[in-house]
Amino acid sequence: MNQEGYFEEALKMRNALQEFAKRDGPLPTTILGLREHIFTGSVSSLANYMALQETSFVTLGQRVLTKPLCIRLHYGHPDVFDKLFFITRGGISKSSKGINLSEDIFAGYNNAIRGGQVGFKEYLQVGKGRDVGMSQIYKFEAKLSQGAGEQSLSRDVYRLCHRLDFYRLLS
Repeated sequence: MNQEGYFEEALKMRNALQEFAKRDGPLPTTILGLREHIFTGSVSSLANYMALQETSFVTLGQRVLTKPLCIRLHYGHPDVFDKLFFITRGGISKSSKGINLSEDIFAGYNNAIRGGQVGFKEYLQVGKGRDVGMSQIYKFEAKLSQGAGEQSLSRDVYRLCHRLDFYRLLS
């Protein structure tokens, strides 16, 4: 696994779990997104590029998707899930590896369809290792592209589009 937990961040986990008890709007917070620290960024220039790319999406993009757009979904670890919410609404997993190649985003789709809200907090961060070789980066980008193609064919996206308002669809 390419994730690393820091001791000082683990001490903040109690505060992070209290975010599920708060209610910021009409919907309950069911996924809590956390900040990532890419610790492999100094390995090579390609690794630095991937770390910068990840920082711009994970930190800057997630802030805007959370507030003001209110459409942040689940984009992978280190998000924390409200287990009781998901177990009582059919679970998280998908059965097909081929169709659901980007399994993380489908958990976000199901969350939005079933009435959950995703929060994003930056007071806690998790370390993450990123691909550092050209072939690894190529395979990762190819996986993202294939996943985007499969998402456009899924029933989850169809259902989500019928439940969201026009402005949230644009995001």
